[in-house]
Amino acid sequence: MRVFDTERQEWSASRRERLFHTERYLDLSRQQAVFQRTAVVLAVCGVSFGAWALGWKDEPQPYRPPVQEAPVDPGASEGATTADPEQSASTSAAPPAGYEVLDDAQGFRIAVPEGWTRRSQSSQFGIDIVEYRGPDDIRRIQVFQVMEATARESVVESQKATSKLDGYQEIHVQDVTDPSGSEAAEHEYTADELSGETATGANYHVIDHRFQAEDGERYALIVYGSQTDQADAERELLDTARAWFCPPYTQCAAPKTP
Repeated sequence: MRVFDTERQEWSASRRERLFHTERYLDLSRQQAVFQRTAVVLAVCGVSFGAWALGWKDEPQPYRPPVQEAPVDPGASEGATTADPEQSASTSAAPPAGYEVLDDAQGFRIAVPEGWTRRSQSSQFGIDIVEYRGPDDIRRIQVFQVMEATARESVVESQKATSKLDGYQEIHVQDVTDPSGSEAAEHEYTADELSGETATGANYHVIDHRFQAEDGERYALIVYGSQTDQADAERELLDTARAWFCPPYTQCAAPKTP
């Protein structure tokens, strides 16, 4: 039903129709205001959507580092890997026949003849005094840490006490070349007894080697044998033990094998 609208001075729809379609029955200025606000809202929405769309399109992908291919070794077979040189030396090196490499409970590494037994006693300085003995109970290797400031000083002090042993005969007391290139000194002698032990009538041949190791500390490697041993038997014991010796809790490369 249409009625006459006195405000707009025209015939218009009923009150019910105006309630559901209010925008049709606003005056001109109100309609323009509505249209302007609607246009602004649509414009803002359009700009926002455009910015979001562009941002989404140009959003950078997560960074992935480029894959670097290792250089191919022409002499290597497919699927083979190149081992670290030091690691290869450690795994391929081996002590002389009849010797075994041990990681001692005191933390050092050493090579001794197979089947030798271990003994130890506490020391007043540094690590315990460790001794490996052969089945004859004469041949042995002794390892301990020394307190003197130099290897030479330590050897001289030891020689003063050793010279009092029965049957003592000095072969030499001198500075020597150590495999590590560090300072070293040596006392070689023979005697009819050993310090701290009851005389057994055996004639001992002893090489007392003292040196500065890779950790900067000084150690003694003393080898004992019989004067009746084959020539250089004790020297072989010493050279093998020293070549494989690595001080406590220190990383050392395995010695080069001939």
